[in-house]
Amino acid sequence: MIIFAGKIYYKAIIMDIGVIFYIVLACIILYVLLAIIWYGILMLLGILRIIWLVVSFPFKCIFYTGAFLFGLCHEILQYLSNRRQKTYRTENTYNRYEYKQEKASGSASGNNASDGWQRESYRPADTDKEEQYLQILELSRQTLNKENLKKNFRRLAKAYHPDKNSGNPVMEEKFKFLVEAYDYFSKKI
Repeated sequence: MIIFAGKIYYKAIIMDIGVIFYIVLACIILYVLLAIIWYGILMLLGILRIIWLVVSFPFKCIFYTGAFLFGLCHEILQYLSNRRQKTYRTENTYNRYEYKQEKASGSASGNNASDGWQRESYRPADTDKEEQYLQILELSRQTLNKENLKKNFRRLAKAYHPDKNSGNPVMEEKFKFLVEAYDYFSKKI
């Protein structure tokens, strides 16, 4: 109700209430429209995400399966490679020793009877001297050069050194034979 100069104007109040009502109604409609647009956008993004997941799933499966199979093949090849190297080292090198336990009988074979161990053979059988040297150095005639000779000698000398294997006469003999082989080929090459 508006009082102006002592007169009451009801029409102005009704008009003010009507304007406020329309403004509030417009705000509600605007809010509802914005909510519909916002939730529509979210729903559209959700649908696009579902479509992306459905479309990309086979590619992800293929990628992860391929990565798994690659890793598996790599491990198998690594295992086979290591196995082949171990087989080569044990069958074709000087690294093979066979021991025989015998009772301390004081045999005349020159073995120490107190430790009870007898070495059956420490040199590869039925080969000439150069072949024996190549086997102790873990080299072949194709791979024999100064670099490989030096590299293999240092590696094997560390493994067979008497200070590292104290009290093992077989390793001492092996070390001496290794040094002999290295001297032979270092003069020859």
